[in-house]
Amino acid sequence: MIRKLVPTLAVGALLTLSACGGAAESSSDGTDGVKMGPGVTDKEINVGLLTDYSGPIAEAATSGSLGMEVKFDEVNAAGGVCGRKIVPVKADTKYDAQQTTQAYRANAKDMLMIGEVLGSVSINAIKPNVERDNMPALAISMNTATLEEKNIYVPLPTFEVELANGVVWAAEQAGATEEKPLKLGVITEGDEVGQPYQDAVVAAAEATPGVELVAKPTYAFGDQDFTAQVSELKAAGADVVMLGTAPAETAGVVGTSAQLGYSPQWIASSGSWFAGLAEPLKGLLNNFYVSGGYGTLADDVPGIAALKDALATYAPDAKPSNFQVGGWLFGEATVAALKQACENKDLTREGVIAALEDLKVDYQGITPEVDLGDGDSIVSYSSRMNTIGAQGELEAVGDFYASDAAKEWGAANGF
Repeated sequence: MIRKLVPTLAVGALLTLSACGGAAESSSDGTDGVKMGPGVTDKEINVGLLTDYSGPIAEAATSGSLGMEVKFDEVNAAGGVCGRKIVPVKADTKYDAQQTTQAYRANAKDMLMIGEVLGSVSINAIKPNVERDNMPALAISMNTATLEEKNIYVPLPTFEVELANGVVWAAEQAGATEEKPLKLGVITEGDEVGQPYQDAVVAAAEATPGVELVAKPTYAFGDQDFTAQVSELKAAGADVVMLGTAPAETAGVVGTSAQLGYSPQWIASSGSWFAGLAEPLKGLLNNFYVSGGYGTLADDVPGIAALKDALATYAPDAKPSNFQVGGWLFGEATVAALKQACENKDLTREGVIAALEDLKVDYQGITPEVDLGDGDSIVSYSSRMNTIGAQGELEAVGDFYASDAAKEWGAANGF
């Protein structure tokens, strides 16, 4: 695959780009009559991948990026889109706001769209630029706050949906009733990132008979000591704890709980788990579940078969990870948008944004088909429960379902 790696720019150059805007859209017609914007030639379409290649969540982020890249490899081998190869422009955000802003400014003029920008920290850093430059972007920060940002799209069920569905599943598994309540806890980051996750769990608990929410401790981004939060959950007697955490915090919370002799049932969103946690948390995952909005590498569906073939062909040495599945799905959404824009003869940013509206994406059985709608709505309320295999892989324990509690929470919040 052709890969364009991002150079490090001098501060003066970055300031020049910032002052000039650096990414204003201009267009020309290709030899095939297709209107072309920034990042598009008769031979190539440049798609940005802004993710953490060397920062605190690099292991998971790089795995997700790989899933997207092999999707592009597969498409390119079949002739590309609109007769053009998709070229990933990879930029390291280090999951840091300043670094993300620099990476964006250095590359915006050369990108038609952003196929992935990872994390709320990065999204919040560049959202003014994305709006100013009319830059279409797919966000791997699958929370509902992202849906409110202009030109930024979430093409999969949000983490809030996964958590709300998880609450309902836990209640059903426990046979919870008013007479025999299920005591529920939730732990999230204590800011605008974690608040929607907590809100969804609270709403689902209130909507589900027999569920009693007994504790909702929070932590600050970067915290490494979770003794106070786990102690609060333990003292409240939470039988089930919902994890609206990133993988590093998941490890900290579960590990601290073991040290304190506390062993609830854990239910995490898909963003809270990474296969690399299996070894450090060995022996602590027998009652750990992940509520995921998309399938796993173990699924026998056409989409997973295609992903496995692409990995074997283009990344044969890659260690399997379910984040590869997520990246592949973002690749599917990107390709679907580009194909629609090509059909409309408009490979400009404005053309991609038009193509994304009401775009239906068939994920070939990995998750139910989604409709991107107006970009401000939850695209699907489906998720399913998974356990953790010996190597950290997810193993499904049920079918995809959409709970009334999740739908009601979404409707109440305008999604």
